[in-house]
Amino acid sequence: MRNRFTFLALFLAFSAQAQFSEGGLPPSFQPEHQAFLTGKMPALQALPTLDVANALAEDSHAPGQNRFAAPVTVNVSLENAGAWHTLPNGDRVWLCALRSAGALGLTLIFDEFQLPVGAKFYAYDANQKVLGAYTAQSCLPSSKFLIGVLKGETAYLELYEPAAVQGQSKISTNRVDVAYDANAMSGAEDFGSALPCHVNVNCAAGTNWQIEKKGIARILMVFSNGEGWCSGTLIANTSNTYEPYFLTAHHCQLIGNNPDFALWRFDFDYEGPNCQTPLNEPTPNSVLGSERISYRAETDFMLLKLNPIPLNYSVYFNGWNRDDTETTIPPGSVYIHHPQGDIKKISVDNDASIIHPSPLVWGGIFGTSPANSHWKSVTDIGLFQPGSSGSPIMDSNKRIMGQLHGGSTAMGNECQVTGAYFGRFNISWSQGNVPGTRLKEWLDPSNTGAITQNGYLRPAVQGFTISGNVKTYWDAPMHGVRVDIGGGTSASVYTDSLGNFQFANIPVGGSYNIKPVHDINDLNGVTTYDLVLISKHILAIEPFDSPWKMIAADVNKSGSVTTFDVVETRKVILGINQAFPANTSWRFFPAFATFNNPNDPFSGGLPPDNITVNNLQGNYPGVNFKGVKVADVNNSAVGN
Repeated sequence: MRNRFTFLALFLAFSAQAQFSEGGLPPSFQPEHQAFLTGKMPALQALPTLDVANALAEDSHAPGQNRFAAPVTVNVSLENAGAWHTLPNGDRVWLCALRSAGALGLTLIFDEFQLPVGAKFYAYDANQKVLGAYTAQSCLPSSKFLIGVLKGETAYLELYEPAAVQGQSKISTNRVDVAYDANAMSGAEDFGSALPCHVNVNCAAGTNWQIEKKGIARILMVFSNGEGWCSGTLIANTSNTYEPYFLTAHHCQLIGNNPDFALWRFDFDYEGPNCQTPLNEPTPNSVLGSERISYRAETDFMLLKLNPIPLNYSVYFNGWNRDDTETTIPPGSVYIHHPQGDIKKISVDNDASIIHPSPLVWGGIFGTSPANSHWKSVTDIGLFQPGSSGSPIMDSNKRIMGQLHGGSTAMGNECQVTGAYFGRFNISWSQGNVPGTRLKEWLDPSNTGAITQNGYLRPAVQGFTISGNVKTYWDAPMHGVRVDIGGGTSASVYTDSLGNFQFANIPVGGSYNIKPVHDINDLNGVTTYDLVLISKHILAIEPFDSPWKMIAADVNKSGSVTTFDVVETRKVILGINQAFPANTSWRFFPAFATFNNPNDPFSGGLPPDNITVNNLQGNYPGVNFKGVKVADVNNSAVGN
């Protein structure tokens, strides 16, 4: 039988997912802003047009790489593109539209992407498929970022920036990858693109691998000349810690030029809910960014260290076996992978894998693997495809024995595997000359000499505490103030005698708005003396020396201090009105709030009356507020 030999990672793929985001809709999609923002999107800004003929010519000199997109250099930032629009409440929105004629899709690469707390960034295509919202919690220490792929010629961008953080966002796009190869694109859609003879991980063959699958992720790899798919796994260490070491294939970094590990994305839990392929694409739990730790060509391994994995992800660190005396993998070996970047699949070999006795010639820059450096498996259930590279082969004890390099299928029958080759873990362990070419220092940090290591689960953390304090702006604790939390959960608590409050067991990963509310006893601290002081301010006889006093004096909440405020205050003092009809008894602002113009705090808009916590990843203290008593301009109110 003739074989077709396949090098698995030589596949540049089209991504329809982005890294972690909190969801939601851009401001221009929201009913409360549509009337204001409709028609405000600026004219399309033309990006460089890709020389497709030249790109295809380049591809012809690099057979096997199957690139689908090539970069064009751009210079798009908040300062030189798009347009800002200020909303009625003082917040503002940046709108921008980019177009590259003839593009089949666009990926945006940012050299600077920094957002303050409260800001939200979105991108969407002509069909209004939205990626985002990206927030301060989405940003990387490197300031780099990636959004895409947005299908078609056009990418629409929106940035929402609250008034309190105006001017603090920094966004700069220096590269756009333009998809151009229709032949590659026709089969490069990740979801549903794998051959139908693959087996979903949640079918019967995967029943006993439901824990181990939590360590497997697909990798979206970014290079200077395109993007591609591989697979891999989190891997355990002898200290049983949650260091996010990730094992994949060495050759994955060779399929493009200049891999940018800071932008590689790792998608966990990208799978269907059951054995059937779902109609709608699942949303993965993603981690953006990594660091290369060690690698070696002979056994085709590469060890990465991921950026911190969000605590609400339940992930598994797969165990390993480095026994040098074993010459076969016992029957029942399995590899779990993402062929073509599709949802998670499982492949099974019912027989014993053996050490392949001959060199493996991959060709070109991919070289030749030495004899006896790889396990050979003949898969009985499932198969592999480009994008499966780097997936771990695990023995019947569910321990890693190697990672997928490549293989062959029967000529004329892609679904019949005649050989799958995995670099041997036991050789990768110690045969490199320095730690950067082997595994032992990283996976056995205490030098225990362990031959095997079992896997272990990192359970998702279910909840954290959000806490803070409420005081008057003159620093008196406020007791009995109701504090509301909204967003991913809804609850209320009351401050204690010191003004402290706490929300316990708030779900991890959510975004929340915290806001104090206190609307009782409108006469607290309000006397005719306040009327005198407000009048003196209006007449410029004795202007207020604090922006907080001006906010207190704005009784009718008009954004200014006038004689109408004196009238409203007098009505409450005389008992004509029982409360301020247009205002609450107290107003609150974040303790860190500042005023653009202390002499006129209303110009440019007041700070927000709430604090937003995005993508909660730990206990969140310091959610502190200052309160101002309406109509009390001499600070005589009691803080309760």
